[in-house]
Amino acid sequence: MRIRRFALAVAGLSLVTGAVAANPAGAEVQGKPQPRAATGAEPIVRAKAATGACSVVVGAVTAAGQNGGYRITATRPVTEEEAGSYKMFAVRASSTWFAWAGSGTTKYFTGMLLVGGSLYTAVESYKTPTTTTPVVSWKRLGTGWASFTSIASSRYVNGQNVAERSYLYGLSTNGSLYRYSINGPTGPVSAAGSAVGYKSFRSITTIAEAATYDTLLGVTKAGGIYTIHLPKTTTLKGTLKAVRTTGFGAYQQLVAERCGNSGGTLLTGFNNTAHTATVYALSKAKGSQTVVNTIGSVALPQNGTVHFRYITNTNLIGE
Repeated sequence: MRIRRFALAVAGLSLVTGAVAANPAGAEVQGKPQPRAATGAEPIVRAKAATGACSVVVGAVTAAGQNGGYRITATRPVTEEEAGSYKMFAVRASSTWFAWAGSGTTKYFTGMLLVGGSLYTAVESYKTPTTTTPVVSWKRLGTGWASFTSIASSRYVNGQNVAERSYLYGLSTNGSLYRYSINGPTGPVSAAGSAVGYKSFRSITTIAEAATYDTLLGVTKAGGIYTIHLPKTTTLKGTLKAVRTTGFGAYQQLVAERCGNSGGTLLTGFNNTAHTATVYALSKAKGSQTVVNTIGSVALPQNGTVHFRYITNTNLIGE
């Protein structure tokens, strides 16, 4: 099956007229991860976004470990363009897959994954022009992650397209939110604080990456969405604001993408039972005053159980 990875530029058109825990997470970080590699995907074909509409490029991993995905574009009706797929492995959760500069014609995307009770980093590499075969490799970073149900990553890029700081956030069944520093494009990671008070949440995604803070969007078990403002200080302490207290209970996962330059966010909710995606346009987050417009839903051709965002060097600015 042909693999089609998409051009990742986002259209510049806006669609929108706790207390701190004393101990860090107990996840062990291994000093000598074990790498493996998988090949066999066919040539990449790049595709363009629809003119005048924001879009998000999403990876989708099935329960059987098949990794594919699609570009979802906020047209009316919402449209999706399917990518092909390649065999990876079954994962429980994934962070954003970021582009990293390679050597010569080799390009990379890297992301963090939960597989069983372990944290892995994955690398998708390919050569340009796009007639060559992509290669996927992965390595285990550490054990002790069985209690984590959702992960999200941030990578703040300054004006010189240099990644100044990268964090991984993890939501645990013990009710705590954990933060880790990502040391290099593929890790390892090191503990950078934790906070209690998140037991009502079931998943998180990043909507803002700034020099002094990150902002997550959390989905509660009751179907609400809340911003979690997290200053980049030694002590991890989030400020929560309700955006909507109901209405998002059908989604196992949300993926956010920047839309325009005024703080707009393209938010996509994934219903893994119905295999549909519903797209929303959010204004810059201001708690309950945030404008949330429903764009529409689209059926998804791949039975993904875990979805994640592909992105290059664009900061999210949703708050």
